[in-house]
Amino acid sequence: MGKTSLQTSFFLLFMIWHCSYSLSSSSRQGNRCDKKTLINVNTVCQSCTVSKEVDCLAGYLKKTQGIGNRDCRYILTMQNFSLSLPGCSHVCAKEFLDPHCCPGYWGSDCMECPGGAATPCSNRGNCSEGVAGNGTCSCSAGFGGTACERCAEENVYGSDCNSVCECLHGLCNSGITGDGKCTCFSGYRGPKCDQPIRECAALECPDKARCIEDAVSGKLVCKCLPDHEADGKNCKSINPCLKQVCHQNANCAHLGPNQHQCTCHEGYQGDGQVCMPVDPCQISFGNCPPDSSVCIYDGPGKSHCQCKEGFENLVPGIGCSLTDICKTNNPCSKNANCSTIDPGTTE
Repeated sequence: MGKTSLQTSFFLLFMIWHCSYSLSSSSRQGNRCDKKTLINVNTVCQSCTVSKEVDCLAGYLKKTQGIGNRDCRYILTMQNFSLSLPGCSHVCAKEFLDPHCCPGYWGSDCMECPGGAATPCSNRGNCSEGVAGNGTCSCSAGFGGTACERCAEENVYGSDCNSVCECLHGLCNSGITGDGKCTCFSGYRGPKCDQPIRECAALECPDKARCIEDAVSGKLVCKCLPDHEADGKNCKSINPCLKQVCHQNANCAHLGPNQHQCTCHEGYQGDGQVCMPVDPCQISFGNCPPDSSVCIYDGPGKSHCQCKEGFENLVPGIGCSLTDICKTNNPCSKNANCSTIDPGTTE
């Protein structure tokens, strides 16, 4: 049996024999708040003479010197009887990284939650955050949108989206930033646009204009229709796309008078008001075979596969091949056969 195989056997035994854990404080790097866990393991109890030759498995640091600690007993079996003898063991330690996202981030790459990490889901809902999260917002009652940035219903207004518009013949200033004020259609007046103005017929307002009562003079005047604006003596349709009404990573399409549609750019997802970058690595590992490769995020909608440590020669859709360290760094005796059984492990 080669030295590496001997080490592996000892390691399996001492993992069963004894483990102790101690958790250190979290370390923050950008959007990651990974936690480090220190694991101490004891090698299996052996004769103190044999214990001198026992090494920790690769990646573990031996904390004891020489023969180790005289703190155990081992069983020596000889023909028809067994003896319990005092022996020695070593303490081996390794620090493991437990991946965690900082608050406001989600997924294996710790992407930012909709609405931003400082105000996830616009503080109007809960983000599915953490390494196991999917970054979607569960909005509080009354709110909707990718980042809970708008009212769920069209005919409500106010910061809490629970005030109902009361415009009978007019348009309501609705939404989270709205105040519920009514803009009356032609021939109506009053706070709720429910009072007809019969005298408007004689005014003969032009196309795309309406007859209303001037708030200052009280006289009947012709004003542009809602969703229209003055263009000299005429009225024209308001094109909201001329203003910044969509997310910076979205296209705006003018659909009609003061109507538009926002569509996120390729590589982004959302409702157009909020567009979040798509990370292919968060979906089926970016189609990278997880046993031998990892997915690397390259930017919105882009990623590539990379071989894990101990693997090489990536084949798309299939994965990577196990690196044969027997060819480059044979740890076995010249009189022994070497086989690579796992990444960095031979027998």
